Amino acid sequence: MPQHQVFQSILDNDVYKFTMQNAVFKHYKKDIPVVYQFTNREKSLQLNTKAVEWLQKQINDLEYVTLTEAERDYLSGFPYFHQDYINYLYQYRFKPKEQVKLSFDQETGDLQLEVVGTWLETILYEVPLLALISESYFRFVDTDWTYEGQIEQAAQKTRTLLEHGCGFAEFGTRRRRDFKTQDMVVRAMCDAFSECKERYENEGKVLEGDFTGTSNLYLAMKYQLYAVGTCAHEFFMAVSAIEGIQHANRKALEIWHDVYQGALGIALTDTFTTDVFLQDFQYDLASVYNGVRHDSGDPAEFATRMVEHYKSIGIDPSTKVIVFSDSLNVDRAIMLKEHAHKLGIKSNFGIGTSLTNDFKKANDKNVKSKPMNIVIKIKECQGKRVIKLSDDPSKHSADDAAVAVFQRELGITK
Repeated sequence: MPQHQVFQSILDNDVYKFTMQNAVFKHYKKDIPVVYQFTNREKSLQLNTKAVEWLQKQINDLEYVTLTEAERDYLSGFPYFHQDYINYLYQYRFKPKEQVKLSFDQETGDLQLEVVGTWLETILYEVPLLALISESYFRFVDTDWTYEGQIEQAAQKTRTLLEHGCGFAEFGTRRRRDFKTQDMVVRAMCDAFSECKERYENEGKVLEGDFTGTSNLYLAMKYQLYAVGTCAHEFFMAVSAIEGIQHANRKALEIWHDVYQGALGIALTDTFTTDVFLQDFQYDLASVYNGVRHDSGDPAEFATRMVEHYKSIGIDPSTKVIVFSDSLNVDRAIMLKEHAHKLGIKSNFGIGTSLTNDFKKANDKNVKSKPMNIVIKIKECQGKRVIKLSDDPSKHSADDAAVAVFQRELGITK
């Protein structure tokens, strides 16, 4: 493996990429063609030529990343990964030179990136590519920062969340400053959690807060944490092309439940807006899923609406959980925890960029070193255009004309 390669483990990725790949492996044909597309939502933050050259080299070097014997044994301990899938992953190889198309306009700074191939083979690219793009920016464009204070900052955030009774996981792989930062942060969170538990036990108190783990499978293995993650928008989007967009939420949730038999039971609500989701999320599905994940729109309004929905279909909301994962920081999580508690529903939090990319300028501590706002979304599946229609219009994954077409098809009126 090249000495300066950033990605040293295939497990340095979010767990939901593997759970989705496992579901595709078990349920669908292996040759479904897809296209993924990169979007930079913050146009003022762009790469330069040196950053792109480094990025291209790192992408090409992904071909050397494989599942090791130790990692294979680790995955075998997961009750929801099928052994035949683990065997497939052991033989799996990235093919970046044929599957990743990268171009850069030096005059405008516009970066174009697509991933093309079969769904089964290309599903693992998204998170590593985003992490590499972010790291390239902070290696070659914004270099006015240091690691100073990152450990104590992460520890203090952990202590504050724990003391306010929050259950939370680290979700910061895709927009991390670099791997070193994420590794430092997760280690600091582990240490702070252990110290808090010990202190509470010594004082005869119960620590209601809980550090529940990390979405990064490699760091979960390294620090013996729970690997947190279920399903992303792309699964619903691809299913909409394969099975039809009408009731795609229902079909995707049925497939997921069939594969995992109740494990990984958090339903993502906003692929085609929560309005459309709730039409299908009736008692039969809501009763077998542990809860829902919020990822766009007003989170407090969402919580209120979910409580009302559960009650309307005869389900006690106190038996369910909302996982909040949209642009969270410590204060926002604490506020939402209190709000959910008042509503009578459990809450949990996936906190990403606020943990793994929270920096100040080295030369002026009053100025934030702004993280990138980047995504890679599936664009086509089986030759059909697919789309995410978020509860936040700024997160729609297509232009206004395409959005209008899908809104009409789904009966969404404006």
